[in-house]
Amino acid sequence: MGGRVPHIGTYRRELPVSLERLYENAIDWEHLPYLHRTTFSQVERIDAGEWGFRARVWNHPHDERRAFVIELKLNRDCRRWITSTLEGPGTGTEVWTHAFSTAERQTMIVVDFLVPAASAERVPKLAEYYQTLYARLYDEDVAMMVGRERELDRLRADKPSHFSRSKIIGKVTDIRAHLPLEVELDGSRFKVVEVDGELVAYSTLCPHRLGPLGEARLEGAVVECPWHGYRFDIRTRKSCSGVACSLLQAPSIRVDDDGQVILG
Repeated sequence: MGGRVPHIGTYRRELPVSLERLYENAIDWEHLPYLHRTTFSQVERIDAGEWGFRARVWNHPHDERRAFVIELKLNRDCRRWITSTLEGPGTGTEVWTHAFSTAERQTMIVVDFLVPAASAERVPKLAEYYQTLYARLYDEDVAMMVGRERELDRLRADKPSHFSRSKIIGKVTDIRAHLPLEVELDGSRFKVVEVDGELVAYSTLCPHRLGPLGEARLEGAVVECPWHGYRFDIRTRKSCSGVACSLLQAPSIRVDDDGQVILG
């Protein structure tokens, strides 16, 4: 590792996630400009697969002239992934990440930073820069990985595949006064909003990676997942991003003669 590019520093951290979630996160190029929006402004895939990815990336704030190409190669047998800058600013830089499982859902990572042509005077500042950057990126990644694991656990548990009952959630005047409102039915969570005078319920889980749509931005009838930027029309459940997935099924909403809002 150190024979090709000078080693300038190391970042170590124990994470409350499994190796499976870490591998999944490592090759997930799509989340960079969304989950890490204060670091990256745009990403364009060049190639991707279970091996990793190659992509053109722009930092935040965006400067079209400052794009760089990175490649991440994952080696599951060695519990390691290497991120290399192939073109643009920082060409030749390598970040080697090794992961060691310490418990069922506990993993120690050791991240080594290798920077070409780093003078002795620059090494301390460069090391501090990379350690601070990776601390922030992993803070954001851990929140996503833990949230996804929690939802996977919930979905693994036995629960009905359809809505077996209806539920009164309140008077229509009270509901409208407290929108947006999160409700639960048959163990699943939904958000109730008003679109063009109509009450609409939609799932709080993104169908892509189980992202938190309950926390997502809603523009008109379109909700955008904060993890990967996938956008959906909450009335039709269809994708607005050209991806082959739709919002999870949500219960219908009706108002009875007494003005009670009924979910399901």
